[in-house]
Amino acid sequence: MNKKQNDIIELIRDIQIENFSKYETIDTTTESEPTEHHILKDDGFIEVRDHQLFIINPNANGRQPVLVPNENIYMTVNGKVLKKEIAVFEKDTIEWTVKIKKPYQITISEDKLNVYLQVFPELFTKYRLKDKKRSLRFKLEVEPCHKPCHVEEVSSKILEDITKYGVKIEVKTSAIMQELMQPTFNRILVAEGLPLIPSRDGFVEKFFKNEVEEVIEEVNGKVDFKNRLKIPIAEAGAVIAQVHPPKEGKEGYNVLGQTLLPKKAKRLDVRAKPAIKITDDGKVIALQQGRPSVTGHYVKHINILETYEVNGDVDMSTGNIFFSGDIIIRGNIKDHMTVESSGSIFVYGSVYHASVTASQHVIILGNVMNSKINAGQFGLFYSRVYKITQDLSLSIKQLWEALKQLQQAMELKGISMDFGYVLSTLVDSKFKNIRDKVFELYKTIQEMAEHQISFPPQLKIILNALAKFKDNQSILSITSEQSLHSIQYAINELMQQMESIILEESNIDFYSATSSQIKTNGKITIKKEGIINTTLFAGKDIVFNRQNAVIRGGKVEALETIKAGIVGTDMGQPPELYAGKKISIEKLHQAKISFPNYNLFIEEPIEEIELIYNSKTNKVKSTKIFYNSN
Repeated sequence: MNKKQNDIIELIRDIQIENFSKYETIDTTTESEPTEHHILKDDGFIEVRDHQLFIINPNANGRQPVLVPNENIYMTVNGKVLKKEIAVFEKDTIEWTVKIKKPYQITISEDKLNVYLQVFPELFTKYRLKDKKRSLRFKLEVEPCHKPCHVEEVSSKILEDITKYGVKIEVKTSAIMQELMQPTFNRILVAEGLPLIPSRDGFVEKFFKNEVEEVIEEVNGKVDFKNRLKIPIAEAGAVIAQVHPPKEGKEGYNVLGQTLLPKKAKRLDVRAKPAIKITDDGKVIALQQGRPSVTGHYVKHINILETYEVNGDVDMSTGNIFFSGDIIIRGNIKDHMTVESSGSIFVYGSVYHASVTASQHVIILGNVMNSKINAGQFGLFYSRVYKITQDLSLSIKQLWEALKQLQQAMELKGISMDFGYVLSTLVDSKFKNIRDKVFELYKTIQEMAEHQISFPPQLKIILNALAKFKDNQSILSITSEQSLHSIQYAINELMQQMESIILEESNIDFYSATSSQIKTNGKITIKKEGIINTTLFAGKDIVFNRQNAVIRGGKVEALETIKAGIVGTDMGQPPELYAGKKISIEKLHQAKISFPNYNLFIEEPIEEIELIYNSKTNKVKSTKIFYNSN
């Protein structure tokens, strides 16, 4: 390794990756008023009387008067700016002006659709010297007085200033003149463009509830525990939805005269299963009884799902169950059994040492023991891709900031080196996690292919771009800042696409879980005791309904928020919690807590703590003060 390479590595060690808050100290001391000296008989003096300035020279042995600067008044003595105390004479020319705020302000809205004017009192104010008794050391002071406003002259100046902003539409002159004649000193609208009418994409309006309700009812004076799940059912011939066609918007224009064009409306591809009929006017009609279902992202599949019911336990006597519809199990799922559904799965009991997979929701009215529960299999993969790309986006943003610091330091030391080599060294020294995330993304894509899950073209583009980060030799091929920008742009585009895909989430509900793995692309709700040594992953939120629900050991990941009860214990293995936005905990003993590119380890008891992650600053705001042991 040559000296130049050694110098670069030393510079990299000095780079600060995290952003630290900078505090500015403000000097609040003010200049003291000049002390009045006793004027002797022969001394000169300065006085303001009837708002006029008088300077009187001293007699033979008297002292010359001194003029003291005033930070709020711009003064010149014989054409020279007064910056410090100076002796003045009767023959001197003293000129002054007041440092005042601008008389009005013109602003254009961020969307460039509106122009606003705000008139300030300064427009109607002039200043005169304030009468002040004579003194040897004298500081001029001023006082406000009314100034008449020449409406036509001022309005013409305002119109001229508005034009300088590039405004090319008609300005409401009457509104300006009205404000000048009867000022409100509020911000008023003086010009407005024509906002566009946005296009509306095609969509499906559903006339049924997606949620499954748990209701305890009495039948003949007895509580009916068998049928406490209320599953939405459509009768044959019922209209379950309406397909709305796309509607094009209307163009507009902004105050700069630029045309605003709406995005082209997208037609929704809707495909009806055999149990569905879609009429010419978009009505969706059920042809048989069952649970209505609308799924899909780019293509909407509408169906009436048949129901397979097991009036007891799923065990060796029933065998494994694979069904292309909803499955209702009015008992438990026993050891080593597998239940898979292209719809939702409803279990009235518990799940023991079993595997449960549903394309839609999984509702369990009991406990989960040593089992694997998956819901929304397609969306689950997309959620994993979203989390990986989110981490990559933040890491590459930090890489970019570190690269700029390194380039500045190299320039100061007169070091030049190929862009690819500098980037490769930086990644190898401080950003090895980027390579790890790239390999994790490739692994997830491989699993998607094995499950025959299609992925959007943007994902293929980003995979080709990220291939440059797979090893040091590949990073050397990144020859410019533009290449790095292109990779960052492609990642952000993919994140936006993943967000739209995982909007239709599948949910999982259960009472408690031990030594299990539970994953969904939607929301997980734990209704009772909590979890022990269990892994949870949710594409949206994870919610523990009870304040005393526990998290002991295990790992809890949510791409958005976690609402937890009692987290960790004083002696046991600390659980790991990850959230993309917020974590709120009723009582915390100890836990490893993570947000995107931000890690905490809290080992002290804290009650009612809320942690909120700010993606723009990569900082975490907490409602409680604690020590981070990480």
